[in-house]
Amino acid sequence: MNDAPFRQTVSRWVASEAYRRLQPTAGDADGSIRAQARAAGLRLVSNPALEERYATCVPLVPFKAAAGAFGEPQIIANDGDFEWVAVESRRRLAPGMFVAQVVGQSMEPVIPDGAWCLFRAPVEGTRQGKTVLVQLSDSIDPETGQRYTVKRYESRKAQAGDSWHHMRVTLKPANPAFEPLVLVGAEEGELHVIARVLEVLQDQRSDG
Repeated sequence: MNDAPFRQTVSRWVASEAYRRLQPTAGDADGSIRAQARAAGLRLVSNPALEERYATCVPLVPFKAAAGAFGEPQIIANDGDFEWVAVESRRRLAPGMFVAQVVGQSMEPVIPDGAWCLFRAPVEGTRQGKTVLVQLSDSIDPETGQRYTVKRYESRKAQAGDSWHHMRVTLKPANPAFEPLVLVGAEEGELHVIARVLEVLQDQRSDG
């Protein structure tokens, strides 16, 4: 008997349970995210001056907070509620950018498990082919058990009169060991595309 498929299924379930249980609760999320960011070599900036914000540093935001944090014009409504982290990037920082941690193996090797990434909200222009942070309303990411997932966005649309609607939205992992999340007949209310992944941040600790 070839039990490889069974072992693979069990391994994925165990990984999903581990990630679910390791997710911080609302009460300890802030302390946990600070400790994890420091351990990864990110440099936190306490109460940066206004001219430093979105110039040399951006907010450090948990996914759950990112879902409702951004208003118009493309800034975090209460950015004083978050830690700030210094970002060394070739990109010019701008309002709407933030740093968050991506947990899970489904986007490896493009985004390593536990990597800290630079995001930008909202997603401007087409979402097609972009790696995005999505909030799901009626389903969960089977890997992490969460309603927040980072995947490559692909959609098929059909025209109905003067408007277009989604026939199928596919959230594709980079890792071929994981199945895509497919939403058939997905309406806008079924998923909320929060932000786009701009780049994976490297460990910023000096060798000295």
